[in-house]
Amino acid sequence: MDQFFGRAYVFIPCYLDGKELKGSEVEKDSYVSEIADRFSVEVSNRSWNKFSRGSLGSYPFNFFRENGHENYEQAFGDVYFTHNELTGLCILTVVFEVRGHPITQLLDMVSREGLKIKTNETLCEDFYSYLKEKFALNVSGKARVCLSTGCAISDKLKPSIFASETYESSSMEFAGLTSNFGEGSWNENIAVYNSSQIFASKVAVLRHDEMLDKDDPELSGKGRRAIGRDLMLNFIIEVLMFREASIKRVNLKVVSSIQNDEKLDLSDIKDLMHDFKSVILFWDLDIFLYPSAQQLADKLSEKFDIDRALDVYRKNQSFLEQRVSLSNAVQAEKETKTLNYIAVIVFFFEVIPILFVLTQSVLQKKAIEMPLIYSGVAAVSVSVLLFLVVLMIVRLRKLTKRITKRNL
Repeated sequence: MDQFFGRAYVFIPCYLDGKELKGSEVEKDSYVSEIADRFSVEVSNRSWNKFSRGSLGSYPFNFFRENGHENYEQAFGDVYFTHNELTGLCILTVVFEVRGHPITQLLDMVSREGLKIKTNETLCEDFYSYLKEKFALNVSGKARVCLSTGCAISDKLKPSIFASETYESSSMEFAGLTSNFGEGSWNENIAVYNSSQIFASKVAVLRHDEMLDKDDPELSGKGRRAIGRDLMLNFIIEVLMFREASIKRVNLKVVSSIQNDEKLDLSDIKDLMHDFKSVILFWDLDIFLYPSAQQLADKLSEKFDIDRALDVYRKNQSFLEQRVSLSNAVQAEKETKTLNYIAVIVFFFEVIPILFVLTQSVLQKKAIEMPLIYSGVAAVSVSVLLFLVVLMIVRLRKLTKRITKRNL
């Protein structure tokens, strides 16, 4: 079976939809204060001066059910938040204490975005919907799970943990994942301190610390020292979750603009670039004060495949710029033709009366009066001047568009 002893941390990326997020009062030695202390000594202050933290409460989550049973057993999860006021991004952390219960069903529910909480004796509600309805929090990406334990984990169980799938699931005819899953990359110990071993895949992290989950209550369950040791890793995961969520949210806006059938212009690009600039703080190369933390963050970022999200954003942004350029070129051509037609029409109506009078004078063999000549010359001059002004406006518009595009 997949019994587990330790703690499970579920990190959920969200953004706040125009509402102030207020948490409940927290104790001094709580998860909130502990991670805030960790950030104060590990993370550059210039990058983290507009953040708020708090607790959203504790909820009974569906955790596991035995084979053949319809009803789930619940486990209470404490929900904490870290909110960035500048971008509106928010990372929720749900903390579970696990005492020998099956663990992979929780991981499976996280993978399929199926976390549920029990709101009364008979009703279970989708947790993501609950967050949006009660707190105006919109989930904006895939959640990740970090497991921490002092107990040995079966080699047969590890592939299911790193795939975040139910171990020997009935839907897969009780088949087990082989150790070749993910080309076995999760077998690499990426820890930089000898206090623990850390293994990671794209969706899950496993921390094994032999000091934990023995006889000392402070180093077991949700004991303060157990949480404190876990936070040596968790604060890095939170930074990386912010980093990925920031680029994914901007990328969603780019994709939405690409799919939008309405006319696009340079202001759309400028708005998106403003959004991108606001999330640059999460990509600060000096965000971690110590090179050991930076090294672990780099290794986790590689496991999480975060740079791929940035590559996808760049490709979509380039495509959007090309579409905007094409749209502007088509629009400029239409405007040029329209202005030319206007110039020709004005010239035509200015010159035709003069030509009519001149033709009439020639046919009737009358002398052409000087005032008529003067007025004709003036009309032609005005028409030519007007035509040149229209032509200059067209050329100036083209030059402005070319300069603006080069500045982008």
